[in-house]
Amino acid sequence: MKARFVIALLVIAMLCSLSLAQDMTAEDWSKKGEDELFNNSSFEGALQAFDKAVELDSTNATLWLHKAQVHEFMGDRGMAVEAYNEALKFTEEDLQENPDDADAWWNRGVILDSLDRQTEATEAREKAVQVYNQTLSDNPEDGETWFKMAEVLISLNRREEAIAAYEKSIEMNSSKAGMAAITISHLLAEAGRYDEALVASDMALNLTSPDNVQDMKLVLGIKGSILTEAARLEEALQVFDEALKLDPMDRTSLMYRASVLKDLHMYNESVEAYQKAIELVSDEGLWKTNAWIGKGDALLASGRRDEAMEAYRSALEVIELKIQENPEDTRAWESKGRALFKMEMYEEAIEAFDRSIEVSPGPYAISSASDAAWAGKGDALLKLGRNEEALEAFRQAIEIFPLNGDAWQGKGEALQALGKRIEGDWAFQMAEKLGYRE
Repeated sequence: MKARFVIALLVIAMLCSLSLAQDMTAEDWSKKGEDELFNNSSFEGALQAFDKAVELDSTNATLWLHKAQVHEFMGDRGMAVEAYNEALKFTEEDLQENPDDADAWWNRGVILDSLDRQTEATEAREKAVQVYNQTLSDNPEDGETWFKMAEVLISLNRREEAIAAYEKSIEMNSSKAGMAAITISHLLAEAGRYDEALVASDMALNLTSPDNVQDMKLVLGIKGSILTEAARLEEALQVFDEALKLDPMDRTSLMYRASVLKDLHMYNESVEAYQKAIELVSDEGLWKTNAWIGKGDALLASGRRDEAMEAYRSALEVIELKIQENPEDTRAWESKGRALFKMEMYEEAIEAFDRSIEVSPGPYAISSASDAAWAGKGDALLKLGRNEEALEAFRQAIEIFPLNGDAWQGKGEALQALGKRIEGDWAFQMAEKLGYRE
């Protein structure tokens, strides 16, 4: 986590924090956890805050769920499962007390999904929809419930219905209207409806207070991503620059900007942006890994091969530390496979991707990297000329996540390598529709 005080003030800061902790409620600690997670990108800070919240309110299912999700983000599946089970226990108690608690049914669906109990998860979410529908039949102008309904509908893959519910929440002036517009833009972009998605992102900007820097950065980031997917790269760069004017130290915007600069063949500027992101990341986690790999890609594209290999080796050093901390960190193994692939060590990359798949908790868990690992394995197999195996790997990736453009592109390449040109062309079209770029 970023240092906030100079050494001379540490003792005073510690005394102040101890005094503050005595007065903070579980809700205060929960808000602090969200702030650490979303504003400071600090998993450690978020976990400490949610631990404090659970200490003060040990039967609160939502707090246990947040704690579990942070463990997932940190790649600690074992601790996450323990916390999910605690969350499930207290959710069941809440539902015994009030079987018509739609929020509890929704929570139950999220928890069961994370525990790979998808059939039960779907049943819980359907029950939440039933209760929310009853609430809305009694009060159709309840914007907050329209937003919750939309969130559950997304998890049931009922996207058009979700968009309609989000639109109702905006119409009814829900306190989450800005978030509703952001999500609409994301859903439309996923469907390749970029012009409509950009209209929704502009609506989200209009609904967001200019004083709320964090939400402004979020909306600008999504708008920039949509423009990137639509291959409107110069406009995307302008949007990320606008986000960085709000917060020049925002590493998410820096990473997006660096990627767009690379796509624009502005390799030196891209390398500089990735380097700045590396310097901003204080922890040796996957953020830094991705920055090193991105820097290596920009260097390689500019013909600076030796420097690129050094960047990939730096990424591997970070990854090995993560794997030493947790040998079952599926994302770390997937990142290792990517780095090895970039270094043309294809057999070793396949071994890393296989390990990622082996330890992955399942496609519905937050920490899962299984679709990316299958796609990465397919890429490595293609390089080795093992085209039938590559095709199967890409099929596995698509089965797990049908919107993986990289997997569709790889499938097309494998099919063409096997002489199946028509099927390959169709896969390429799917990849392009999903925003795949070289």
